[in-house]
Formats: sequence, structure tokens, C-alpha cells
Amino acid sequence: MGGTPVCKVDHEAAAVTATAALTAAYPHLRQEAFPHPALEGCEDVEWSSIPGCPVDVPVVLRGLLDPDAAEMAEQALDWLVMSGPMSISATMPAVVPYLLRLTADPSVPRRNELFGLVLIAAALSAPTDPDNAWDLAVGGPERDHPERALCRAAFVADAAWVRRLLADDELLAGLQLGEDDRASLAQAAGL
Repeated sequence: MGGTPVCKVDHEAAAVTATAALTAAYPHLRQEAFPHPALEGCEDVEWSSIPGCPVDVPVVLRGLLDPDAAEMAEQALDWLVMSGPMSISATMPAVVPYLLRLTADPSVPRRNELFGLVLIAAALSAPTDPDNAWDLAVGGPERDHPERALCRAAFVADAAWVRRLLADDELLAGLQLGEDDRASLAQAAGL
């Protein structure tokens, strides 16, 4: 087989398909603005200028607030912010601020699942140790993944929200959050 990947998922196409399904099922998400404070500024981001961001991200983020659409919106978001099973996309750093604020709101549907995505973003944005062959094999060199440094910068910029999440007993009570998860999130935010 010569080392050629047998199966490669096109995450951009999957994000487009998932977002199209979301807007077909919940057309009001495209038409309505949600005045939720967690989404403040998301309409002003130039999403189309982000490499690999083929969809209307505000529609997906608004879907996370709708109890009926939340599960579908979360699936679309997963395709959008991940570029593979162990890597974040270039869109993740721009989504982190909204994800943190949404997760901090107890009224947001699927809050626990969104927190899981926050933890994944923190873990996968960790810098690769250039002296660790295994780390390099799995994550690749830092220079090839600028999205990781951008994601860490987004966490640092919103460290107050990370502190709030780590102190949220209601959120953490139902989760099996290990010390590694806490440390990864705190490290990503520079805490």
C-alpha cells in the first residue's frame, strides 16, 4: 500500500453538509439574530477569511442556543473546528471565545458536550515538544500548525472565562474531569 492513507475525511465538505442540514431543519437560525451575550461580536468576525472555514459560523453558534437545534449544531461545529481526529482546524481559535462563553452559561443546551470540546481544544493546542519523537510523530512540528499557537492565544485572551469554568461546581459536578484535563485547560489559558 505504500503508506498512502486508505481513508481521508474531508472535514470542510462535512462541515458544509452538516451546516446545510442544520439550516434546512432550522431555517430560523439563518434569519434570526440571537441577542445572547455569549455571541456578541460573532457576526463581525470575517469567517470567510479563515482558511478552511466554508460555512456561516454564526448560524452554527446560534444553533447551539436553540434547544431543538443544539445537537445538530454541535455536530456541525465538531466538523468545523476539527481537521482530523487529533488536530484542530484553523477555525478553532476564532470559535474559542464563543465556546467559552456559551459553556459558562448554565442555560445553554448541551453545555457538558461543549465543555468537552473546550477540553479537546485545550489539549490539542498544546505545543509539540521538539525533543520528543512520539510527540512529533503524533502532533507534527509547531511550524506546521499555527492554529495551535492561535488557539492558545485565544485561551489566554479569555483566561477569565477559563477560570470561571474551572470554578463552576455545577458544571464540574457531573463530569469525570481528571487533573490532566484541568491542568491542560489551565495551561492553555496561561494560568
